Amino acid sequence: MTRFLRQTLSTLTYRALQRRNGQAQGLRILMYHRVTDAHPRDRLCVPIARFAEQMQFLQEAGYESVTFAQAVAWVTHGATLPPRAVAITFDDGFEDNFLYAYPALTRHHFTGCFFIPSGFIAAGQAPTLRPEDWPMTWAQLKELVQHGHEIGAHSVTHRKLAHLALEEVRREVQQSKAALEQQLEWPVEFFCYPAGDYTAAVKDAVQASGYRGACTVEPGANHPQEDPLALKRTEVSAFDSLWDFEKKLAGAYDWMHIAAQTLQHLKPTRECTNAVEGRKLEVGS
Repeated sequence: MTRFLRQTLSTLTYRALQRRNGQAQGLRILMYHRVTDAHPRDRLCVPIARFAEQMQFLQEAGYESVTFAQAVAWVTHGATLPPRAVAITFDDGFEDNFLYAYPALTRHHFTGCFFIPSGFIAAGQAPTLRPEDWPMTWAQLKELVQHGHEIGAHSVTHRKLAHLALEEVRREVQQSKAALEQQLEWPVEFFCYPAGDYTAAVKDAVQASGYRGACTVEPGANHPQEDPLALKRTEVSAFDSLWDFEKKLAGAYDWMHIAAQTLQHLKPTRECTNAVEGRKLEVGS
């Protein structure tokens, strides 16, 4: 689908939503990966200035960020949320999240939930990696926690869990939680499925490991009484204009994301350049 066609169809969808009270109902969880200018052609790398612009838009439009814990509590038992609530999440643990996303969140009094592959952090800022592709350090993660942000687990090695033997799934899920809790001295209660890849068995392993909630890459808004271990998210792309961002908040891109993900499952998995315990981080949404 060409960009022009996506723009046209999303605008028509947005106008239809406006006629029905302005936006899709429910809680929207935004999904970011990286905030960096280092990879301008990568859709998962939102430019620094564009991210800052998006946070400013949210504040000026009256949005209030809620924690992932609040999102889970709302879905599970209807806890109260602000009228215009949004949750903000980041996957993969790259240092640019700390260097660029964290200051922008702070300026606008927002909080984020950062989902971390523990093996990526443990491997450290290796000389084989370019500095712009370094992971966060344990000290940086601790600072995020100290300033009200959340840290969630994203497995140990970021492999697709549905493709692993169940015992290996359990190790990925349990050991990532244990490593993060040991280093941060803080409970880690939420999980993010690498590449959004999960099955009922994977979800059961996550629940059995003590997580209270988990998120997918499935698009859409969330509603009370839905599964807290399969929360939906809205991907923000590097190529989104502010107009695209506004439409995504309203749900105008949801159906196109569903179609794109269906096609994506038919393609080979892409890999990024960052090794985790000898493996490459599989990326994609």
